[in-house]
Amino acid sequence: MKSLSLVSIALALVASANALSLQSRAQVLLADGTSMQFGTVSSDLSWQASGILYQGCKDSVSFPINIVDCYGLTLSSDPTANLDPGGATPRQRIEFLTPGAADGVTQKFKWRYYLSSTVGTSTKFFHLMQLFSRGDGSPIITLDAVNGQIKIKDYKRDCLTTGCPAIPLASFTDRTTVHFVTVTYGPNGHMDYVVKDAADESNQLLRYTVSGPMGLESTSIKFGAYRATFEGMTIVKAAVGDFVNET
Repeated sequence: MKSLSLVSIALALVASANALSLQSRAQVLLADGTSMQFGTVSSDLSWQASGILYQGCKDSVSFPINIVDCYGLTLSSDPTANLDPGGATPRQRIEFLTPGAADGVTQKFKWRYYLSSTVGTSTKFFHLMQLFSRGDGSPIITLDAVNGQIKIKDYKRDCLTTGCPAIPLASFTDRTTVHFVTVTYGPNGHMDYVVKDAADESNQLLRYTVSGPMGLESTSIKFGAYRATFEGMTIVKAAVGDFVNET
């Protein structure tokens, strides 16, 4: 009887722990994927979503998401669904963005990112991060998932000269990464962008440091999942969060 009592206590403790774990992963729906929707996280960060966005993330036993203040992102595999109506061509978007900064301003941010290996890539753009210039009406530097790689694209400089880094897609997916950016905006700007493994920040996955044009008039850092649609594309499941303005 004594051993049965101990077993009962142990089972009760496990059930209690599971309940707490489930409670910690509770989710709040912010955007349902039926239209372009917008919201604010703080004075330093807002979001825009044509896909499904939750505050709170469903964790994975095999590949745990190491993000405390976590937002779950999903983009449909249907190229006619979750569309951002503002694009000239069909595209899906869930992005977090900082307020537009003036030329000459220096800012420093960090955030965490998780991308599931269910993701597929193509030759079409798939931005995970953007340095976006409203004055130019386009990105200046992006981190993209394209052609089976995670790579930097620079829209103002020749990557053959600057050495835009790239790593295999599998080196980035199913792990939490930490992103660090220090940027001075404007025509005479500078950017240092580093991506590290969150489990071991001594493991640097890629780094891009460059000077020159870094936006015009109003420029923001954006991160999330923003891609052109195409037939045969896969679902996107990602998570972002733990954003800190270290300026």
